[in-house]
Parts: sequence; C-alpha cells; structure tokens
Amino acid sequence: MTTERSNEASYNNSAIVDYYSDFVSTGLFHYEELLIDKYFASGGKTLDVGCGVGRATIPLFEKGYKVIGLDFAEKMIMAAKSLNRAIDYRVGDILSTRFDDQEFDNILFSFNGLMLLGTYEERLKAVKETRRILKPEGNFIFTTPYLDNKTLKSYWLEKAFSLDIDVQNMTWDQQLELGDEQLEDYGSDFFLHVPFIPEVEKMLDEAGMKVLFLARRLDYSGIEEMEDELDDNYLWVAACKK
Repeated sequence: MTTERSNEASYNNSAIVDYYSDFVSTGLFHYEELLIDKYFASGGKTLDVGCGVGRATIPLFEKGYKVIGLDFAEKMIMAAKSLNRAIDYRVGDILSTRFDDQEFDNILFSFNGLMLLGTYEERLKAVKETRRILKPEGNFIFTTPYLDNKTLKSYWLEKAFSLDIDVQNMTWDQQLELGDEQLEDYGSDFFLHVPFIPEVEKMLDEAGMKVLFLARRLDYSGIEEMEDELDDNYLWVAACKK
C-alpha cells in the first residue's frame, strides 16, 4: 500500500473521524486567524485543502469567505456535511483537482497537511496544482513541521544511525529519507514527512511560487490554547511568481 493510500484509509477510520469531529469546536488557531486576516482577500473565494470535518472551514464560512472544503477522505466529508450543510464540501485530491485555472483568491492547507503526501514529487505536484488554481494576486497559507533544529536530538540521531546517515553531511536523498516518518495514532498508521526549511523553499520555487512570509509558529504567535495538539512547526505564506 502506498503512503498516500495508507493515509487515506487512516483518515476514513471511524476513530479518527470522531477525533476530528470533536476537534471542530476549536475553530481557527490563533496563528491562523492572524495570517488569514493579514494575507487573505476578505470575502474572497477560498479553498480549504485537507479540510477534515471543517475545523477551519466553518469559521472561514462564518467570516464571509466563499469557501469550499476539500478532502480526499470521504468519511471526513460526510461528517463535515452533517455538521454544516450550508458549506460546499467536496471529496477530492489536491494532486489533481477539477477547479479552473486561477479560480481561488485564497488557499489554506492547514495542520501540516501538505507533508502527509508520500514523496517530494507528490508534494511538489500538489503545490503546482495549488499555483494553477490560485489567482495571480492570491495567497497560499500552509504549515509544516521542520527538522533544522532537531537533527542532533537523540531520536533523530538514532534514526540517522539506523539509516547509515551522517547528519552533518547528508545528501538530498538522505535528507528526504530521514524526514519520512511512519506514525501511529488512534490505532491507525500515518505517514508524515518532516522537511528541512530549504527543502520547502526549493519546492515552492520549483512550483513557481515565492515565499511572502516564513516564521516558526512559537516565535510568531506563542503558545496556543490547544498546544498539546500541535508541534514545533513553521508557518508559510506563498504567492505565485509573476
């Protein structure tokens, strides 16, 4: 089973759907509100990629955005529709959407969702698709975990040793391999890639996008009310290169 299919099966798991359904009441995280208010065109057509059960989709809708929630897990979309039938929720894959070129003013891919895609090539393809459907003046907000300050910690040193990787002298392929993680939660297996910051910058550049804003979440917005649900991640805002 490929990592993408494995994640799809996990996100259709009833226990995971229930977890995200309970999590909906959290709404937008503080850092999301800050970035959305600053970088999104108010009331514009907005795509919430990997929307799950609508944690971010619902408040975007309530703020007046013309929002579409997209997720590849059919059971997530079914649960989202049961909570709010006024929102346009769709089952779909960001690797290949049915949206028109330059259809959206704003695109959000929250909760490190981009890094759930199984290979660098898939992640690059997703960002290229994002660029295709984003208006030239539109903005793309997403988050990622990151490895830059962690390679000398015991977990990553042990993992690097097991893979015969010298963390002080890694090739590109070794960086990708080190960041690939297989995780378990609520009895389901998940793939998550933990990138280095230059890897994400390279991906955006290759996809024809430029970085407008980049910051460590904790430096930008501090501790969140739901901090135990988050990790030490980076915030990104990107736009189409002219």
